[in-house]
Amino acid sequence: ALMTLRLVPPTGEPVEDDDSSLSGLAGGCCFDFSRLSEHLFLVGTEEGRIHKCSKAYNSEYLQTYTGHHMAVYTVRWNPFNARVFLSCSADWTVRMWDHTRPSCLLSFELGNQVGDVAWTPWSSTTFAACTADGKVHVYDLSENKSEPICEQKVVRKAKLTKLAFNLQGAGCPVLVVGDDHSSVSSLKLSPNLRWTAITKAEAEAKAKAEADAAAAGGGPRRGAVPKKVAPGEEVEQKDPQLQEVEKLDALVDMAIKAQVVE
Repeated sequence: ALMTLRLVPPTGEPVEDDDSSLSGLAGGCCFDFSRLSEHLFLVGTEEGRIHKCSKAYNSEYLQTYTGHHMAVYTVRWNPFNARVFLSCSADWTVRMWDHTRPSCLLSFELGNQVGDVAWTPWSSTTFAACTADGKVHVYDLSENKSEPICEQKVVRKAKLTKLAFNLQGAGCPVLVVGDDHSSVSSLKLSPNLRWTAITKAEAEAKAKAEADAAAAGGGPRRGAVPKKVAPGEEVEQKDPQLQEVEKLDALVDMAIKAQVVE
């Protein structure tokens, strides 16, 4: 075994070992290995706690996160940003965490137990969650940090338990959802749910150019020679991966500042 999960009481004191019983062991529900920090992994438990662990240590937790008060069904590292992970629970919430801080950054109330949560493979700030009332909720935190931008009823007489995105990304924006009646539903996300840092910047730049042209009395004259960019004025294109990291970093920093103010 990689490691044995030990119960951590609210006081933080370890439970006394009792070799004659399993009373000192925690019930693990889920785990996820970081793809950006390969030695780290997370474990969610029946008691509502999340443990950060390392493959280098099999007898202790690096950190324990408290916030959920019922079983944690899923933990997911962000695929772009090594700091951030999501969790979902039977307590009706999805929570976003910075693994270097003990308390969650953001909490989302979904009105029913949350079976699964997953980040999209194309945006560092977009994720989907499924609930026991048959709904899929899609959030884009760069657009709205408190409400989902889409809420879709998928099944009527079943509980949604698992979901997964097509890993090919925005080029094939398909989400599959499974329920407790052994059925799988396939959903295609609409264009407004596929924003990336690059496409959002391009759309904003285009809208600004159109607004400027309208304010100046129209666009360029038909047949006019396009304006040349002078040497040294070229706009450097950032790496798309880096843009996604920076986008989520900015959101995390804002959430931390909000907590400090409170």
